[in-house]
Order: sequence, then structure tokens, then C-alpha cells
Amino acid sequence: MRMPCFATTITGLENYAAEECKEMVGVEAEPDVGKIIFEADVDQLIKLNLSSRMLHKIFIMLARTRVESLEDVYKAASQIDYTQFIEGNQTFAVRGERHSKDESFTSIDAAATVGRAIINSFREKTGIRLRVNLDNPDVQFYCLIRGSELFLGLNTTGKSLHRRFYRVFHHRAALQPTIAIGMMKVAGWRRTEFLLDPMCGGGTIPIEAALLAINVPVGAKKLNELALLKLSFIDIDRVHAIAEELERGVDPCFRPRIMGADASPKSIEGALLNSEKAGVSHLVEFSVKDVFKIRDWLRDHPDHVMMNPPYGIRMGISRIREFYEGVCAGLSKAAPKARLTAIVSKPGIFSKALEKAGYTVLSKTPIVYGKLNAVIISAER
Repeated sequence: MRMPCFATTITGLENYAAEECKEMVGVEAEPDVGKIIFEADVDQLIKLNLSSRMLHKIFIMLARTRVESLEDVYKAASQIDYTQFIEGNQTFAVRGERHSKDESFTSIDAAATVGRAIINSFREKTGIRLRVNLDNPDVQFYCLIRGSELFLGLNTTGKSLHRRFYRVFHHRAALQPTIAIGMMKVAGWRRTEFLLDPMCGGGTIPIEAALLAINVPVGAKKLNELALLKLSFIDIDRVHAIAEELERGVDPCFRPRIMGADASPKSIEGALLNSEKAGVSHLVEFSVKDVFKIRDWLRDHPDHVMMNPPYGIRMGISRIREFYEGVCAGLSKAAPKARLTAIVSKPGIFSKALEKAGYTVLSKTPIVYGKLNAVIISAER
């Protein structure tokens, strides 16, 4: 049976998330703000949770409607038969998120209202009062209100899939893995092409590229943490069977050409730790190198250069224009045939640095990265 679903992703990369959904499970998805909307059966939901690289959380859509007040929220939430999704002996929680200029009620108010509706609706049908557990619920519901549109969902994922299994070293300016994958989509990188990240920090871009190259199902590596294992209508044996099937699709014999460099020995030490945890340390070459001396150490010509350069003051760089110009000039000479893709918070300054170094900007993809607006810029000489 196919069910209406939605899944959250990076705002600005929804089209790529929709493409991934089609590629992985053959489902057409509609891009929306910070999410995609689609229909899927249980097997497809399981597979997306186990293998998606671009999705954060995947929900069964229980309601999608217009609301103007908490009374509207309560009415919409009350009309759902929750006995399909939760047992009387299970605990639950509701997470709320509201994006609106109207301050008549908050995210917390919306979540509390949905929680009350769930308790009352379930009690009317079963005579049982469900217990709330905000810290470690068996079943988690999600209430998203953007403007006056309400999405009410059942969380099949639990903690976000962007929290990868391999993060043992946390760089202070670490890139989200879902953004790293988005950059590869924007750039059109293929696993047979040589990829260089000359400012790799904790190694997110090279590690994600290596995992992608050999087809590792990243969610399957956190199988025991997935929320779907606690959902009564999910066959746990089926989850494990699909996970085993996906693991058989890993291509351990493939050897991609992926290189990560950074001027910080501490960052490279951390990148090595992360790559070992990810099981790809033999697939990525990490080394302590200065991007401003790249012509001295880069021996081969990469097909793609991808990077998350420092954004400015927070990383101790006060003259960001000169920094970007120096990086772009060095890359243009050391890797003149490479497609350069970077995520920056100052796209105007970076674009001018690219043009000064002889690059032509091919695309600009604005994204929302936490509370920061950033742009993925792709360019060629």
C-alpha cells in the first residue's frame, strides 16, 4: 500500500533530493521548501531510510491542510486514527516547527496542541491514555507549519540521517554531509573522475565521495537507531532483509581517485580518524598541504575541485577578498582543467575572485545552511 510521505532536506537542494528519490526507489517526488513530497510503500520508506544521502528525516504524511489558529491545528490532528501507528503501551512525543510572521502561537504551542489531540483521539477509540516521553519516545510525530500550511507527519527516521555514522572528529566548521553530496550533484561528479578537496577540514567531502563511489548505504550503518524499528506496523525482519540486500550492492573492489588536503595537521588527523571509522581510509589520500602552495605539491590534474573554504572572521581570516583571490589564482594554475565547486557565504566576492583567475561561473545554487545563507558556486576555466 502506498502512503503519502514527505522528507526534509537542505533548502535549495530539493530538486536534487527529488532526483535521488526517483533514482533510489523509482518514486516521483515534488520539491517543496526544505522538503520533498511523494508517495511510497513501506519497502520504499525502509530503503530511503537505509540508503538516502540527501534526505534528513522521512515522514508518513498524516495531514496536509491550511490552518490559521491552534483550534484549526487541533481539529486537523483530531481527525487521524492513531491506532494505525502507535500501540497503547508505547510512548510518544510531538516535535513542532513553525515558520510564520504571525506570532499568535509558537512551535511549542502547536506541538502541545497536536499532542493533546493525539491523546484525546486515541483515548476515544481505545479507552487508553497514551503516555508522553519527550526525551526518548517510542513514536515521534512532527508538526510543521509554514505560513498557514500544516504538515503533520509520523517520523520513520528518528535522528536526522545527515548525522553520519563516521563522525568521531568534529571540525569547528564541519560541512553537513548532505550539502557535500549536493555539491557533487551540482558539479556532476562521477566516481571515475579524480576529485580534490584542497581545504578538507575533517574530510567530509572526500569521505562522502568515497562512500558514494563504492555505494555504501549510509543509513544502514545506523540501522539500530532508526525510528522505524519501533513502529508496530513495520516488519523488523523486512528492514534487516533490505539492509542486507543494500550491503550486497557495495562495490569494495572499486578504487576512486579522491584526495583531501589541509594546512592544519589537527584537521588531517581528524579526517583520517573519520575516514577510518567510515571504512574508506584506503580510498582517500589525506595529507597536510597548504592550498597557497598547491603548484608545488599537486602532481596530477584533478577533474573536479570541491571545497568549503573559510567564510571569514569566524575562522580567523579578516581579508577574505585577498584570501579568495589567492586560492582561485593558485587553483587555476595548478588544476586548469578542473571544474571548481565551492560553498561560500559571500558569493559576490568569490565570483569576482573566480573571474579574476580566468574562471567562468556556470551555476549559483543558494541554500540555507542552519541560520546561514550560502551559495554553491560551480565554475570552469
